[in-house]
Formats: sequence, structure tokens, C-alpha cells
Amino acid sequence: MELRQIRQFVALSDALNFHRAAKALNMSQPPLSISIRKLELELGVALFERQPRGVNLTEAGHAALPHARKVLRDIDGMREAINATVDGMGGRLSVGFVGSSVYALLPKVVPLFRSQRPAVDLRLREATTLEIIRGVESGDLDVGVLRTPVLDSGEVTLEALYREEMILLLPPDHPLGGREALRLEDLREEPFIGHDRTRLPNYWNLQLSAFESAGFQPKIVEEAAHLHTLIALVESGIGMALAPAVSRIPGSNRVNYARLTVQGAPIMIGLALATRRDERRPARDAFITALRQAADQLLKGEPAAP
Repeated sequence: MELRQIRQFVALSDALNFHRAAKALNMSQPPLSISIRKLELELGVALFERQPRGVNLTEAGHAALPHARKVLRDIDGMREAINATVDGMGGRLSVGFVGSSVYALLPKVVPLFRSQRPAVDLRLREATTLEIIRGVESGDLDVGVLRTPVLDSGEVTLEALYREEMILLLPPDHPLGGREALRLEDLREEPFIGHDRTRLPNYWNLQLSAFESAGFQPKIVEEAAHLHTLIALVESGIGMALAPAVSRIPGSNRVNYARLTVQGAPIMIGLALATRRDERRPARDAFITALRQAADQLLKGEPAAP
């Protein structure tokens, strides 16, 4: 069974006349008659009753017609979806993001992208940096927003978006809670909540490097893989933690915040775009452009796009 035969079957069902159906299909009548006969032979059943002045659908023809119409609608829908994907105005886009990007970057980039590509089915998935790299490599994700530095980016291309300081999160009743800035060297005796060494190896190595520069090994009492978990653990009073500056929520009293230095310098962490090398898709490229614009807005302190 061929797609053209299904179109011919539907056209003849609508016209109930070989001459009119052939004219609608822009073909001559004999090839149409032969094609319909071949379709009936393939199905093993008559679809039409031939009459002197036309045709009528048989019971089998009536049963087949809704399915034939659905096939044509699905084919047309597939063609429209393909065209929309090719021109970037439709299709699906899967984006993986680290949890800390929720606080500042995503609220800017998502409205901006949707205002430009409202028909694109945007799928957002929170994941760790390591999971995002694997997802982009495998094709499960089209774009990733992750934290740098990373130990191994594999086959993924990374583009820096911006860098920010790591700050200190302290329990709400901690004696140092009122300080605006602290030195990591002075926190030798404090318990710390670390970043999950398995799921967040980049965070884990960054914090260990900072403690090494401070001249001591930290007392890690708990580990967390997500920023909201880290904040909740600090809030519970278990210990203090290092986190990106974007985690500072204005007006929130869940935890205390302080700027942090080691050997007189801040500890820096980056946010980067992750993509597959040498791949181009209009919707993906439009999201990347919106991401760069949103990151630029953050750097300039501009409000989110309406």
C-alpha cells in the first residue's frame, strides 16, 4: 500500500466518480482505476461498488475511510512539524540546567525565547553538571547550562556565559551571621556541608582547592547534590556551606550570607553553555542567542525581558 493510493482512495470516496476524482487528483481516469483495483487486491476486499454513473463505498470502504483520512492528516501534520523544525518556529527543544541557574538566568532567558519562538515545545530539565554533559553528548539534551570548571567536557563544546563569586551560607543563629565578609582561613573549626563528590565533582574539587589554599582540611558533616538541599541543611544548623552568589535571595532570612575570600581573593565559579560540536538547528540557535542576551543582561544588571 502506497501513500498515493490512500490519497486516491479518499479522493474517490469524496467524489464517488472516477472522472471527477481523477480531475481532482490531476491525473487521467485509467491509471486511477488501475491503482484502486490494485489497492483492493492488496487488501483482499472491494472498497467500491461500481455503478453505471459512478461508485458507492462498500461496507469495507466505509470502515476504511476514517483511517485513511487519519493517515493523511498525520502525514500533513508530520510535514508541518518538519517544516516548523527546519525554520526554527516549531519542534521540540530539550534544555538541561543546573539548579542554581533557576535563581537568575532562567527567569530571563525563558520569557525572551518564548516571545521569539512561541510554537517551540521547550522542555526544561534540572540536572547536575555531569548529567548535563552526558545528556548533551548522547543527544538526550539539545542545550545545557552548567557550572564550570569541569574536569572533562568530553565531546561537548563549552562557552562561558559569566562568572560569579562563591559566598558563604551560615545557619540563621550562627555567631558570625552578622558579618558581611569572612576569610576561609578563619573557619578552620567550623563544620561544613559539602557538595556531593560523586554527582558534583566540579564543585567538590573547587571547594577542596579553596580549603587547601586556606591551609586546612574541612570537617564535612553532610553532602548535598542540589542547591535547595544545601540551603535547607544550612538552615537546619548542621553547618555552613559554600554556594554561588546567585543563591543569595534578597529579603530571605532562612540563612545568613557573607562574602568569602581565601588568601585575599574571592573564589570564582562559572556558568557555561554546553552544546554538541558542529551542530546547528534554528530553534536551538535561537535559544542560544536568547541565553547569551540573558547572560549579558545579568552582567549589566538589567531587568528581565517582558
